[in-house]
Amino acid sequence: MHNPTTDIEQMIQELNAIQLPGSLMESFDAYREDTLRTATREFTSSQLNWYLDLLNRFRGPDDQKGSLLDVFDPEMYTVNHPAWDEPPGTRIQMPALTSEVATLADRNSEFADLAREEIREFCDLAESFADEEVLGLARIAQAALVDQKTTFHSRKDAIRYVALNASALLEDLWAEDDSLWLRAPTRQIEFEEMLAKRQTDLRRNETTRPVFEEKDFTCYADDEIRAFAFDVRTLLLTGRARHLAICPRCQRRLEFWTGLVEKLRSRYSTARGESGCIRAILLSACIRI
Repeated sequence: MHNPTTDIEQMIQELNAIQLPGSLMESFDAYREDTLRTATREFTSSQLNWYLDLLNRFRGPDDQKGSLLDVFDPEMYTVNHPAWDEPPGTRIQMPALTSEVATLADRNSEFADLAREEIREFCDLAESFADEEVLGLARIAQAALVDQKTTFHSRKDAIRYVALNASALLEDLWAEDDSLWLRAPTRQIEFEEMLAKRQTDLRRNETTRPVFEEKDFTCYADDEIRAFAFDVRTLLLTGRARHLAICPRCQRRLEFWTGLVEKLRSRYSTARGESGCIRAILLSACIRI
């Protein structure tokens, strides 16, 4: 039976694949996705599913993740990080990984006790996996975390690394008290220019996606965004509607103005027949803003 939900999910995935990074954090996330994609090429789909199943059993029924990228997500530790509002770039400062924080924690602390338990738990769960498989999972974790320094010399190293960085219990501990993470040295990460890379990808004439031209990469002017918010049909008349599909920044701008317009319309809406007056009030309000 046809499932409309599946179509929607596929459409969202296709749109995400052509999104241009609109901030430094989004550039970092795009690089993370590319790095993980490269790291997983040597594995079959079945192997990757086994890894995800293993990690979800380790995390517990209340903290399941839908992908390996979500399990090893350094961005969850970036609440109020300025990179969310900075323009796209190639250098970012990120919080220390949990595996790095563990080396600084007092051995008698709650963190250390919990870390030891988590390592033992994951070691037991991974018992049926061969050494090379465990090391392979650690390399995948390293790619998703954009960890450019760690090396693995043994199964024990790999288990420790995966357990600490995939632990849902340590994530909960961070949410309650992030002081250990804040005291740890931050990571300085340099990566590819992902905005230019994504634009190059979109310029390629591939049958599976629409062809993008140079005009499609130009952000809308403020007055255009305001006009779209009042009447979305004007967006279609610009001949540059495709830009909205690939630019998170313009999506956020249009979302803001659309919400504002709706609030103003609701506030100033009166009896039928006064629509012209309402529009004049809205325009006046936008000029003042």
